[in-house]
Amino acid sequence: MAVQSTISQIQSAAATAQQQAAKKSDPNALGKDDFLKLLTTQLQQQDPTQPMDNTAFVAQLAQFSSLEQMSNVNDTLTQMLTSQGTALETTAAGMVGKTAIFNTDQVSLVQGKPATITANLSQAATNVTLTIQDGSGNTVRTIGEGAYPSGNNTFTWDGQDDHGNSLPNGNYTAQLQATDINGKSVSLTQNGSAPITGVVFNNGTPEFLAGGSTLKISDISQLNE
Repeated sequence: MAVQSTISQIQSAAATAQQQAAKKSDPNALGKDDFLKLLTTQLQQQDPTQPMDNTAFVAQLAQFSSLEQMSNVNDTLTQMLTSQGTALETTAAGMVGKTAIFNTDQVSLVQGKPATITANLSQAATNVTLTIQDGSGNTVRTIGEGAYPSGNNTFTWDGQDDHGNSLPNGNYTAQLQATDINGKSVSLTQNGSAPITGVVFNNGTPEFLAGGSTLKISDISQLNE
């Protein structure tokens, strides 16, 4: 997925930026200022009657110049990577409000909206049954869905129990079972969907709040408007 690929690249860049910043703040690391101090002290301590060899002095100046250039390049890269880290936060925030499709057997019921469950069937099924359980593990609704083709399919639950009573908002467990024409079980991958309501950052890595779950970007298989 393009969004996932982009975020993964930015996450890597942000992590590198943090490592570079940590190195820069290391008090035991020698920088160009330390090098210059050592060089100046060396000049102050040399014997005027026997000055330092010109070749060695030029070599040290060349080393200082290279160190300064590397330091400047490192600062530029750190700024670029920090900017990419900011872009990561902006991209992650832009996902709020979108509907995430992710692997789960949990479904969030919101009053006035049907709950949606998606599943990828490995082959065509002649009979699919959807069972809804509450937080205590009690079965509150059983729905015979009939036949469905192989591939991705969408199932909905109106939020009512077997007696037509509307159930309270919250998280429920949705279990799909499918069988083929011979009554054999059909394997499936079950997904849930929920709007992304917020983003939290864990060590610089975004995690998304959706349907009562906290999702990593790798948990999300699809985003819908």
